[in-house]
Amino acid sequence: MTTADRRVRVLYCESNMDGTIGGSHYCLLYLLEELDKTRFEPTVVFFESHPLISRFEQSADTVVINREAPHVFPVLRSPFAKKYPLLMLPLRLVQRAVNFFGFVRLVRQYCAFLKDRQIDIVHLNNSIIRHHDWMLAARLTGRPCISHERGINRWYSAASKWWSRRLAAVVPMSKSIRDYMLAGGVDGHNMLVLYDGIDPNNMRITRTPDDVRQVYGLKPGQPVIGIVGNVRHWKGQEVVVRAVGILARKYPDLACLIVGAVARNDEAYEAGLRKLCTELGIEKNVIFAGYQKHPSELVSVMDAVVHASVEPEPFGMVVLEAMGMRKPMVGSRAGGVPEMVIHGVTGFTYTPGDHAALAGHLDELLSDPARARAMGEAGYARLVSDFTVQKYADQVEALYRDVLDGKPPRDVAAAS
Repeated sequence: MTTADRRVRVLYCESNMDGTIGGSHYCLLYLLEELDKTRFEPTVVFFESHPLISRFEQSADTVVINREAPHVFPVLRSPFAKKYPLLMLPLRLVQRAVNFFGFVRLVRQYCAFLKDRQIDIVHLNNSIIRHHDWMLAARLTGRPCISHERGINRWYSAASKWWSRRLAAVVPMSKSIRDYMLAGGVDGHNMLVLYDGIDPNNMRITRTPDDVRQVYGLKPGQPVIGIVGNVRHWKGQEVVVRAVGILARKYPDLACLIVGAVARNDEAYEAGLRKLCTELGIEKNVIFAGYQKHPSELVSVMDAVVHASVEPEPFGMVVLEAMGMRKPMVGSRAGGVPEMVIHGVTGFTYTPGDHAALAGHLDELLSDPARARAMGEAGYARLVSDFTVQKYADQVEALYRDVLDGKPPRDVAAAS
C-alpha cells in the first residue's frame, strides 16, 4: 500500500525534557489540531509526560518514550576535573564510548518504531542541534526528514551542519532565526521560513474575566499588566519587576501578573524575583500566578501584555496570543518579535533589558485606554491577516506534498 492509497503518516518529535511546557509544545499542538486528518495521520512522541498530553491525544496518536539523558560521570563536573584535565582524559573517553553505544541503541529502537508504524515523514519539532538520532534513523529507513528550528543559536556544530544539508527541509520559525542560522554557517538551500499561528476563535477560555479578577483579588477598573512564559532569567521577568517599581509610583494599585511555570533549575531565579519585589516595596503589586493550563484567561484581564526577553526571542507565541485577545503588546526589540509587533501601531518595542523604556511605554498605554484599545484591535487585524494557524497548516501540508514528491521547499530562505 502506498501513500496514495491511505493517509500520509507523519511522526512528530518534541525533545524538551526540563519539566516545563514551552512555546514549542503549543506550536505543535495548534498545528495538530488544524491538520487535515483526512489526508494526514499524525503520531507525536514526547520524552516526558506533561499536562498537555490529554489535548495532544485528541488530535494524534501520542507516545511517551522514556529516553535517558546522555551519561555524565559526576567527577567530570568537579573542580578537580577542571584543574587536572589530562588526568580526566581516559574517563572522558570512556564516557564518550558509553554515550556512543547508547546513541546506537536509540537509533536501532527508532528505526524499528518508524518501520512498525509505517511512518512516511519524520518532522522534528525543535532544532537541527538536537534529534540526530532520529535523523539517522530516518535516513537508514529511507524516510524524508524535516526539522524545525525554534531557537536562536550563535554556533552550530559540524555535525548539525552536516545533518541539516541532508534533511528534506529545515524550517526556521522566523526570519531572525534564519539569519542567525545563515550567519552560523548553516546551508540555506533547503530552508523555508514558516510563521507559526493561532486560531483567535479557539482561545481556551473556561473562566470569565470577572472570575479571574475574583481569584486574584483584582478590582474592576484596576490597572493590570502581565507577562506570560516560563520563569527563567532570559525571559526577562526581572525587567518587568523593575518596570513595575517605576510604574507603581504613578499607579499605586497596579497589578502585574507573572504567569508561567518554574523549572527546578530556575527556582533560585524566582526566589530572587520575590526578594526584589520586597526590596522595591511592590510585593503587593506583583502576583506570581504559576503555570496556567489556559493562560489566555489571565491575558483577558490585562490592559497590556509584556514580552521582556533579554536575549533574542526566536518568535514568541505569547505575542500572537496577546494579539488574538486584542491586547496591545510591549515587546523587547530583538529576534522575531519585531516581525510581529509594529511599533506605534499594534504596540511598542524597546531595547531588551531597558526597564525604564518598558515602564514608559506601559505608562503610555495605561494613561490612554482608547489608544491601547486601538492598538489591540490593530494587532488582532494583523494576526488574522498574517499569523493564523489555518494559514500555517496549509503551508506545512504543502511542504509535506513537496517532500513526498522529492521537490525542494518552494521558497528557500536564501532567495527571500
